[in-house]
Amino acid sequence: MKLFKNKSKIIGLIIVLFIVSSVAVSLKVYAKPVHAVLVNYSNMDHIKNNVYIESDVGSNVKNQLLELVQLSEDKVINVFGNKVSSPYVIAALSQRALDMYAENLTGQTYYYPWKNYIVVGPKGLTDHVLSHEFTHAELRERLHNKNKVPVWFDEGLATMVDGRFSSNEEVWKEHTNDGENPIDYKRLDSHDAFNNYGTAEAWMNYNLACYEVTRWYTIVGSSGLLQLIDGLNKGEEFDVQYRLIESETENQD
Repeated sequence: MKLFKNKSKIIGLIIVLFIVSSVAVSLKVYAKPVHAVLVNYSNMDHIKNNVYIESDVGSNVKNQLLELVQLSEDKVINVFGNKVSSPYVIAALSQRALDMYAENLTGQTYYYPWKNYIVVGPKGLTDHVLSHEFTHAELRERLHNKNKVPVWFDEGLATMVDGRFSSNEEVWKEHTNDGENPIDYKRLDSHDAFNNYGTAEAWMNYNLACYEVTRWYTIVGSSGLLQLIDGLNKGEEFDVQYRLIESETENQD
């Protein structure tokens, strides 16, 4: 009986140690997303609904952030017709804040079922970066399953809204020999195609995705975009709906 109790204690201790070590590893790996989720309980200054910045930055920087958030929200509304998402925005400008919240100096979003957390660094304090991340958050909020849209469409829509890739048509023409060689967009249905931001390959992929979505959206508008999202939420396939909505819109004109 005593031996049995000792074995039970040892097994219990092993389980506890395993749980503690697992939690410790998880906190280390996911420390920055966890800090973002817990921003309500941090020393960050809450300057507007869901908008946070370091308390010791000047009022001019805080006002700049608020203006950029409003401008970015307006750009999203202009594309979708309205805005249903309400992601958190965390501006991490000092090294200390970057170490706590940010994966890079520009911007990224941590996605969770209950809320999205946008973190922008000193290079991301622009309406381009914010509207890009807001667009990702808006599309995810409206879709029942974010995997229903290919990566190139998700990134293409965000780049169309953010406005940084204004040379997308020239890049497309050069890459396709003015349309003679069509793009295999399935090649761009991977986050790896866009992850190495700043590289020549990623820059080209963003431009190609931006070109295609801009071309399609110019034809179908916000009503076509909402129709696509509604169809996907009802179980329709992306490729079918994407082509069908474009064809139907062109036939109406």
